[in-house]
Amino acid sequence: MEYALDARQALLLAGLMDSHSGVVCAAVSGLGHRPHPDALETLVVLARHADSAMRRNVAVSLGCYQDPAAIGALIQLATDVDSDVRDWATFGLGTLQNADTPGLREVLWRNLSDEDEDVRGEALVGLAARQDLRVIDHLLAQLGPECRVYQLDAAEQLASPLLLPALQALADGLQGSEREGYWFGCLQSAVEACSPALAPDSLG
Repeated sequence: MEYALDARQALLLAGLMDSHSGVVCAAVSGLGHRPHPDALETLVVLARHADSAMRRNVAVSLGCYQDPAAIGALIQLATDVDSDVRDWATFGLGTLQNADTPGLREVLWRNLSDEDEDVRGEALVGLAARQDLRVIDHLLAQLGPECRVYQLDAAEQLASPLLLPALQALADGLQGSEREGYWFGCLQSAVEACSPALAPDSLG
């Protein structure tokens, strides 16, 4: 149990009302680590702040609030002009939020074509987590030597046998030090998820 949580949250809530924008921004960040329901209304208002750094911190924090108001603000932030804001908001919607609404899926599909690679990746993972099988074609086009953890995580979430040939071909093409590390571990997990009968040593 965290020490003096109530006192810390009270200080953060007070910080939201501070006249200095830097203090408000710090309070927003802190309320992402120590969420409090009384902060949500103010966070939603701050989602329209003129400063992109403030909106980014709001996007980071709102992912921790499982509430329709938080989802609505994140949907707004996921179409922000700033790519970092879109990235964090898409992560919040796709990975941190448990909800699955038409509006949420619509913005994830929109961001699947974003100009920013990280935004596209977070949207892909979010759709895969919701078992949206329409992303399989996107994954099949991306599962190559240059794919990132986003694609491997999405493949693991979908656990579709349709992805297995591409994943196995990717694994078979690796040599030496390529067959170690975090990325390779994610590839192993994706292969195993897409092939439940896979022998444990089939990746070497």
